[in-house]
Amino acid sequence: MDPLEWPTAPVARIAEIDEDAVRLLVHTFYGRIRDDDMLGPVFRQALEGRWDMHLEKMVAFWSSIVLGAKRYRGNVTQAHQPFGHLSGEHFSRWLSLFFDTLDKLFEPQAAFAFAEPAIRIAESLQLNLFGWEYTLPPAQRTLLDSIKQRRPTRQHE
Repeated sequence: MDPLEWPTAPVARIAEIDEDAVRLLVHTFYGRIRDDDMLGPVFRQALEGRWDMHLEKMVAFWSSIVLGAKRYRGNVTQAHQPFGHLSGEHFSRWLSLFFDTLDKLFEPQAAFAFAEPAIRIAESLQLNLFGWEYTLPPAQRTLLDSIKQRRPTRQHE
């Protein structure tokens, strides 16, 4: 599947995560971000002329998170400091698109390998950007709670 083409018909979802699966997720997801009315302008402004570099950095980041590749070099919190002007709704939209992309591309167990860290990172970034008294928007809290409820059981549980 071309990573920038959103499937119009059901396709077999990915059960095993490897580097190619991470690359497909990153390129598919950021293709959707580019087309999004809320997030597209934010990302286009921030990444003008640097999309390819950003995509490779995100492949390295997610490969490090889900595959233990240890290729990502950077500070996530510091990288997002210039975006304090955004709102919780921006993060909610990012998460919604991300989880929807995961759902379309991956089997639940594989999707959860990405979803759980995404939840922790989004909450942490918002607290760092907006202050420790910040409360997540209700739509985001509902989304995050629904993901946590769908946590797959592990064999040793």
